[in-house]
Amino acid sequence: MSLRGFNPYYRWVFPWLLDRVSKVVAPEREQLLAQAKGVVLEVGAGTGTSFRCYQGDVSKVIALEPDVGVMNRARNVLHYLPEAQRNRVELMIADAMDIPLVDNSVDTAVCFLVLCSVPEPDRVLNEIARVLKPGGQLLFFEHVLSDTEAIQRWQHRLNPFWHRCAGGCQLNRQTEACIVQAGFKLRQVRRYQHASFPVLVRQLVSGIAVNPRRD
Repeated sequence: MSLRGFNPYYRWVFPWLLDRVSKVVAPEREQLLAQAKGVVLEVGAGTGTSFRCYQGDVSKVIALEPDVGVMNRARNVLHYLPEAQRNRVELMIADAMDIPLVDNSVDTAVCFLVLCSVPEPDRVLNEIARVLKPGGQLLFFEHVLSDTEAIQRWQHRLNPFWHRCAGGCQLNRQTEACIVQAGFKLRQVRRYQHASFPVLVRQLVSGIAVNPRRD
């Protein structure tokens, strides 16, 4: 468990907040994850709100989450799922910068509001590319640097304070570019503003990227 796990805020309040945010974007999550197939690695599985979204094309879900407090909420969600859904989910407490899976072992990777908060997104994306099979897909949904210059200025100004109370979340990441720089090929991309989000995190990018790497 990370040191932040000993902080009461991160032990009790932050998982609750994460759960609330997850419910706001439930329609987007359900639509995106309906495209998952085969063995799925969900990076930063959070409180488990996605477990119900995986459909019949998914044979197994490896739910990776570094935070013990958050994972405890996911374990509780898993407990109440129908047996068929419950049996295909494996909970894994681990760091996304060092994924404990062998090369070319998953068909789909999922990052849902995750790449904004990992310390080194490039390293995480390289790890995802490593464990993804050639031609495997990355499903992503992230808030990013705004398209509006005035909002960008505030994102840059407030970022040092924001990430301290938001689990390391960064306001000004350009995640779409990071995905491309990691070697993925973008197949579908949608940029839009989410009206239910605060203005600083309202700019979103969602889509599918393909791992073109070969053995």
